[in-house]
Amino acid sequence: MKLLLHSLALALSVSHGANGQVTVQSGLAHRIERLPGQQEIVPIKLKNIGDKPCAFHIELADLSSHCDSGYRYLPPGSTAESCASWLEAETYDYVLRAHEEMIVKVRMRIPKGFNRSSARACLLVTSKPEKAADKKGPRLNIELRYAVNVLYRNPAVPPVVAMKAKALAVGEENKVWTLRYQNAGNVDRIISSRAHLLNGRGEVVYQTESLHAKGLIPNQCRTVQFKKPDLPAGNYQMVVVSQTDAGEKFGVTHSLKL
Repeated sequence: MKLLLHSLALALSVSHGANGQVTVQSGLAHRIERLPGQQEIVPIKLKNIGDKPCAFHIELADLSSHCDSGYRYLPPGSTAESCASWLEAETYDYVLRAHEEMIVKVRMRIPKGFNRSSARACLLVTSKPEKAADKKGPRLNIELRYAVNVLYRNPAVPPVVAMKAKALAVGEENKVWTLRYQNAGNVDRIISSRAHLLNGRGEVVYQTESLHAKGLIPNQCRTVQFKKPDLPAGNYQMVVVSQTDAGEKFGVTHSLKL
């Protein structure tokens, strides 16, 4: 099985290099905070990492999330939170030469009368390698698709920020401790967390940062992880304090026995 997987990865690598493949080099989430009536430019950096020309196509989509099923990409204008109609790319179809880079500017025009706290949409960037003209052996032509989320926060309307703790896993079989949050508010947030362990005397005997900050759009669930400590057996109180990128704080407590 390992040999098969390695061979497939090698085949994909050879195919991409021999043909062409457009990849997104900039971030996959762009957060914009401007007043209604203003504009913003979202730069999307693309690069053909292959040895032959490769086309790409950009299309607009709506973005929603469900805790148990992840992201859903829908036709533009499908959701009440859509800002797809605010977005306009300077080009939607283009062909990049081998190893060529390009920045596609996407303009966001925020309606002057917009009175909600947030909106969101997505840019789906599809790489379209040329089909091989020769018939010499098999060749894979894979269309990669990147989802670039555009998340708008309205600074003129106070948001509802609510992070709901869904599950905390601290079992002995776990190499890390995990805490699963759901964004029950109406605006996206990036959260980072710090865990504290207190012994029976109320002393902090261990503290650690979460391994990675997590971004959550409304209704999305994400899991933060903490390094598991090596502590003596006993009863402890775990306190997790989380903070968003906008400065809001919230916490979770849990009693556990090691």
